[in-house]
Amino acid sequence: MDYTSLILNKQVYLLYLLGVMISSGIIKDREYFVDLFNIIFKKIKSKRLIVTLTSLMTGVLPIPGRVTVSAGILNTLAPPDKKSRSKFGIIDYLATHHYYLWSPLEKTIIVPMAALGLSYADMLSYTVGLLTITIFYIGWYIFGKMSEDDIILNVKPEPINFSRLIFGAIPLFISIGALIFGATHWIIFMGLTLYYILYAKEFNIKKLNSYINWNLIGTLALIIIVSNIVNANYEDIKNFLETSTILNINTIIGFITISALAYGSSFILGSSGKYAGIVALLATIYGVGFLTWFIALEFSAYLISPTHKCTHIGRMYFGTSMKKYYAIVSLWTAIMIGYAGLITIM
Repeated sequence: MDYTSLILNKQVYLLYLLGVMISSGIIKDREYFVDLFNIIFKKIKSKRLIVTLTSLMTGVLPIPGRVTVSAGILNTLAPPDKKSRSKFGIIDYLATHHYYLWSPLEKTIIVPMAALGLSYADMLSYTVGLLTITIFYIGWYIFGKMSEDDIILNVKPEPINFSRLIFGAIPLFISIGALIFGATHWIIFMGLTLYYILYAKEFNIKKLNSYINWNLIGTLALIIIVSNIVNANYEDIKNFLETSTILNINTIIGFITISALAYGSSFILGSSGKYAGIVALLATIYGVGFLTWFIALEFSAYLISPTHKCTHIGRMYFGTSMKKYYAIVSLWTAIMIGYAGLITIM
């Protein structure tokens, strides 16, 4: 057995993750997304469409704590009326969680990609159905549950800095587009990182290092090694699983047991990073044919986990009750799980 290969194979994904972290940190500190929001406020007349675009945009923000940032932005559109205001807590929640299903900046996409050796386009092929459901669900809530009177526009648009827009924000979207068309992830984001370092003139090593989550880097490296070991011994593992009623996913008992364990673990942990790791390892063991199913299960359990801090942030900002959160979010998760179950079985 080639132990060097087991350790080093697919570790270039760490360069991709490093590039994402550093680029994101610079974008956050230099506020390169400000002009995109100003364009929305300035050009769009429909208040509900403004909320829709703003909510979708906040999910693109390549920063930690998106819920807090999104809440601050949406707070400028929320009226003082308690009933109308509480709806914005739901929007904040929906807006800042769609990116888990598509953003190449997010660990829930990067970790399974790394463990399974998928391209970004390949990964999207397994999440596109869940993402489509999510986008339509956000639109249904905003246009079906809110009226124009629920929204106030007390935002005063600032002059657009086109230089900052073109050179600060657009390169990120160009990089994402390059990934969609098959460019090598780590090369694109290492190049993007170098660009942002030069454009922002950020040469402070200590500052750049502060953008890096070394615990996540270590976790991803370990998950890659484990996936390499599983792949190297796949036939033996497959034979073992097939002889076990409980762990054989092709039996009814095995499918239910494994699914329950996957869902329960994510529900208890309430961590996107941990659920991404679980998804990656389960898909490595049972095959990419079950990837959409595992993503739907883990993501759904994470969304309603009592240890998930995002609901509490929304409550503080908008006074949204937990009952309201669970009523809306549970329906969303049920639709995703139902869809994933259908395409997995078929």
